[in-house]
Amino acid sequence: MKRHTRNGFTLIELLVVIAIIAILAAILFPVFAQAREKARAASCLSNLKQIGLATGMYVQDYDEYFYPHRWNSGPDSNPFLQDPVGNATITGAARNKTFWISLLYPYAKNYDLWKCPSAPNVFVKWNTDGAKCGGSDNNTAVGCGGVGYGGQNSYGHNDAWMSPAGSYATLYGGAVAVVADAAVPRVASTVLVVDASYYGAVPDVCNESGLWQANKANGNECSYVTNQGAFYGHYWKNIGNARWSWTGGEAGPYGGAAGVQKALNDGPSRHNGIMNVQFVDGHAKAIPYKELIGDVCLWTTDADGPHPACQ
Repeated sequence: MKRHTRNGFTLIELLVVIAIIAILAAILFPVFAQAREKARAASCLSNLKQIGLATGMYVQDYDEYFYPHRWNSGPDSNPFLQDPVGNATITGAARNKTFWISLLYPYAKNYDLWKCPSAPNVFVKWNTDGAKCGGSDNNTAVGCGGVGYGGQNSYGHNDAWMSPAGSYATLYGGAVAVVADAAVPRVASTVLVVDASYYGAVPDVCNESGLWQANKANGNECSYVTNQGAFYGHYWKNIGNARWSWTGGEAGPYGGAAGVQKALNDGPSRHNGIMNVQFVDGHAKAIPYKELIGDVCLWTTDADGPHPACQ
């Protein structure tokens, strides 16, 4: 009897192979995505270590004082901008503002250090068109006014304790304090810079998220932060991939209870919920998002009173 040789697959066999490939893809693609994100997170952590080295050099040059998060400056102080009206008034609406990333630039020599690979599009050295935070185009908006409002990047500075401000309405213009290295009791565990979408960040001192660790707090944190400016109480919504400040603040999608939940969803989407942090002593490491926004011991310098639970 003559035998016939089969030269192809049956339809059932092809379907089985396709199903196996689909199952393997479903299993492996998330693994590949997580591996890519881990690589980005490692690069981001390296950025923060380099920023920490630049900070150390700055502190040595400035009598062991840290930089302010920003200051309203004269027409020629920012070499990349010329103030067309010569306005050097120290007010929230000053047209020239120099931000902490530009203060550190002479030591870092590379603005790309402020671009987290997982969030490169939030980086803006400055605005040249008069657009402000929150998307406003009002050139006289207090705190956001004027060509030169910028400094937004992939990282946020510890605004409340490492560059505290006087009351926004009365003292803010030019009154942002600089903090001495000797004034920080826990340099190895106090946040200086963190993954963020805006140049300033604080923890959730007023417990909008429900994650605040009251056992570590002294009860003064919310008033201490909001006395510097009511909006600062919401700056935890700048951490990670949440974008409170750049989307209209409380008037935008991060306002109210829905906005709190949106921040809790968006924030930890960077680095799979593990935020990179640079500490006051210059070292950098990763910390879970929820711990970062809920633990005051990671942020306070005790300027608002002692925190006995913080070691």
